[in-house]
Amino acid sequence: MKVIIDRFEEDIAVVELDGKMLNAPRALFAEAREGDTVEITVLPRQTDDSQETSDDDKARRVQEATRRFFNAGKESEDDAKEESPAALFAKLRAKKKKHD
Repeated sequence: MKVIIDRFEEDIAVVELDGKMLNAPRALFAEAREGDTVEITVLPRQTDDSQETSDDDKARRVQEATRRFFNAGKESEDDAKEESPAALFAKLRAKKKKHD
């Protein structure tokens, strides 16, 4: 799709698309000037068909990320793996209640 940059207003670029005026973030058009025509292309997502991501894989990655977040700064990796995300959140809630 092509848009024509009508004008810039502070952090907003006013562009024309199919005869309609729209506001867009100016940062999208950093190199463009008023009056320029910019083509916007939507690229297909890049996926690796050989690595299908199941819900179980997603859940496992979320659990690992949660563990890493709550165990940042722990002395050993073994200490960090001991607790489940649910246990870590329970500890966080308990700490918050103590402070309240």
